[in-house]
Amino acid sequence: MKNPRRPAPLDLNFPAEPAQLAETRRALRQWLADHAIDSDQAYDILVATDEACANAIEHGCRDRQHGSIHLRVRAEADYLRITVRDNGHWKPPSTHHDHHRGRGLDLMRTLMDQVDVQPTPRGTTVDMHSKLPGSARRRFSEIPGLVAL
Repeated sequence: MKNPRRPAPLDLNFPAEPAQLAETRRALRQWLADHAIDSDQAYDILVATDEACANAIEHGCRDRQHGSIHLRVRAEADYLRITVRDNGHWKPPSTHHDHHRGRGLDLMRTLMDQVDVQPTPRGTTVDMHSKLPGSARRRFSEIPGLVAL
């Protein structure tokens, strides 16, 4: 059985600094456009990914002098998988409710089809999935230059 190769993933490694977020958004926006992801879905992915990266910088790497973030976006069978990994440590949610903050995970869960957070002693991984509509799944298999395996 022949399966088309999936497009190359987007892999970005960057220092855990807020100034890096603009370039990260630009690279992700371009990757999504290059793969003809619908603009509404692309917007949701950009917002959720930006939130995950900002959280990794602000919370995960908050006390690391050389914190780093890895962002990976790749096409799976019928969804995009977005992984944000930091080398910091999990910040447990505050018991004090702040009405102006603390909605990042809720926002990600609203915009994406699935969000999993995995804290470990070596860092936190946020794994998000966004289902591809049927037309997008077909586009991934029709990208010029991809070879069947």
